[in-house]
Amino acid sequence: MCTESLCAEIVALCADIHRAEYRLLALIEELDASKPWRHEAMPSCAHWLNAYCGLDLVTAREKVRIAHALPRLPLIRECFRSGELSYSKVRAITRVAGWDNEAELVEMARANTAAHVARNVASMRQAERLSESKAAFHSYRHRTFACRTDDDGTLVFEGRLPADQGALLIQALDRAMDWLMRSGHQRDDAQHEALPQTVRRADALAILAERFLSEPPEADAGLNTADRFQVTVHASAEALQEHSLVDAYDPPQIEDGAVLATETLRRIACDSAIVRILETGDGEPLDIGRKTRVIPPSIRRALKRRDRGCRFPNCTNTRFVDGHHITHWADGGATRLDNLVLLCRHHHRLLHEGMYYIVKDGAHFIFCRGDGEEIPAGRETPIAALIERAKSRLAVAPARDHPVSRLSQSSAFTAPITT
Repeated sequence: MCTESLCAEIVALCADIHRAEYRLLALIEELDASKPWRHEAMPSCAHWLNAYCGLDLVTAREKVRIAHALPRLPLIRECFRSGELSYSKVRAITRVAGWDNEAELVEMARANTAAHVARNVASMRQAERLSESKAAFHSYRHRTFACRTDDDGTLVFEGRLPADQGALLIQALDRAMDWLMRSGHQRDDAQHEALPQTVRRADALAILAERFLSEPPEADAGLNTADRFQVTVHASAEALQEHSLVDAYDPPQIEDGAVLATETLRRIACDSAIVRILETGDGEPLDIGRKTRVIPPSIRRALKRRDRGCRFPNCTNTRFVDGHHITHWADGGATRLDNLVLLCRHHHRLLHEGMYYIVKDGAHFIFCRGDGEEIPAGRETPIAALIERAKSRLAVAPARDHPVSRLSQSSAFTAPITT
């Protein structure tokens, strides 16, 4: 048999299998409606399929789900019945299909491979979940990392990270794997390539820990946020607007990664590098601008000098802080010192999730909870303001007339400089 005939026969056979799968699901839907499996003391149709058809419970439950979805999706049902759509594609699109988007999903399934369909549907489901109130904050609150020592002495761990933190971890591991391969730490490149990716990532994680312990970052390394990581996020201008919803067809998304909530997107965009791309309605780039920093280095230095760390009341964090636009630049806010404030990662995230907001009153920042109640300011005035206030007091009250006061004023003036 020639190759062309072989390929044609395989394609035709797969179409027959698709039609048979449709017939099977139609029968499953009918079986579940009549519920004869109850007479055998089985809890569900899926358990009956597991007992008599050799399907595992996960597969059986999925077939029951699709069987009940098809009657309300006539276009998908017809394409499946004719063998035009495979079971894999139908399984994916029935997760998000409704009367209003069924035709679009069928066109997408026709034009893409099953793998691309599954990926697109996964992005749509993420976008739907992230459109719910506080969804991004929910993923942040449930971040976790746990580890234990196994009986053989190996370290076993598992964890869960929000999408943006997860992207940073994968980026760091990929870079460490590349460094391991290029630096000759394996006996030869061929052997390294042959190792499973899980093994290579385990080696990369150990290298990350070793390098951090041998060369820890400087105390203010976290302030240079615009260039600290090279993780790319694609988003439309509309997605950056305040109170915008996640567009299931064009969601803000980490490159080759997870969909982001709009609150997460606005937080990241507060202090990052931006490349503006002008596109047609079909997504074709017309013009690509230069990469620019949202907060220029000169303003960042002044911001660091003024705030000296997170300005949230009672927060003493001076490392790993972000510059936050009080009025977001996507909403027309200017990148000026009077529209910027330093916040640590934790409080920056809480702000964008709506837990509190900031009001600027002259030189003072007022922090209010979501219900409008002001958060008590338990933190001292910024150091730069203390210095100016001390200078003014010294000019008004000469030190020689008040020796006790001179000691107090001198301490207030010099302590911030030496710490």
